[in-house]
Amino acid sequence: MFLTSILHVCTFCLTSAGVSEESPIRPGDRISIVGNTFAERMQLDGQFESALHAAFPSHDLSVRNFGWSGDEVALQPRPYKFLGMKEWLSRHDTDVLIACFGMNESFSGYEGLAAFQRDLEAWLDEQLAASYNGETPPRIILVSPIAHEDLGSPLPDGEDHNFVLDRYVQVMRQSARKKGAIFIDLFEPTRDAMKISDEPLTINGIHMNESGYRFITCEMLAAMNVSIPSQDAVDVDSASDHEALRQAVLRKNRLFFQRWRPVNTEYVYGRRHEPFGSENFPEEMKRLDDLIEQAEKQVWSLPPGEAGCLSIEVGYR
Repeated sequence: MFLTSILHVCTFCLTSAGVSEESPIRPGDRISIVGNTFAERMQLDGQFESALHAAFPSHDLSVRNFGWSGDEVALQPRPYKFLGMKEWLSRHDTDVLIACFGMNESFSGYEGLAAFQRDLEAWLDEQLAASYNGETPPRIILVSPIAHEDLGSPLPDGEDHNFVLDRYVQVMRQSARKKGAIFIDLFEPTRDAMKISDEPLTINGIHMNESGYRFITCEMLAAMNVSIPSQDAVDVDSASDHEALRQAVLRKNRLFFQRWRPVNTEYVYGRRHEPFGSENFPEEMKRLDDLIEQAEKQVWSLPPGEAGCLSIEVGYR
């Protein structure tokens, strides 16, 4: 039996214009998202990126998603001769680096905490020593893993894993503070929301569904000093405009994914690059770059609308 009350999870709901001067996002910023499956799947959902454009409609933000499922802060295997992450971040002239780590590493248990902290701080030092935009180190936003949701049998309930995750999140918070990075805690708010939500926020306990990504979008923007309204406060026309913006974001993301992770890199970069790849692919990649640029300009040209924060119905699953 469900309770009838509704919890508006976004307690900072004002308007999409509610941006603090202290926000780390600046006009013309070129933003790169890196990290694990959580990061990679953001490009398939589009809610965070479209909400970011809506919050900063005149900033002409350029966002690229370099997330790769399975990535850890110190382990990022790639195909043979695949271009390194530093080169991609430099190609994008990255100003802001949104990094999502900690979930994969947490499966090493308590025994892996010391190594994780060491590797994370070394990675932060490496990024802060770089100037991908040719002028300044990137502003780093470090994003914690979400909580492990209990979806019932046959999936694990996540109780033990959440104890471990909590420790990894503490390490991330400490390391971010030590290195001067912004830290976004998604573990605590998702853990609390999962306890009361009528509907699941993940597809399997650790990977978010559409509702989950809408929820974390508000949490991430709040940590960037941006406030957006509750979904109940958004009118139909504004929601329709925002959905059109999200679809434009998804189109741009699909094009960029084909650019940076083509289906068969063996012909693009690898051992079969010669004799024909070196002749055909440079021109094809240039055409793809042009399409991505056009798609991004389309994103900037659309009315941003508003999506609104997810309202979670309190109940028992």
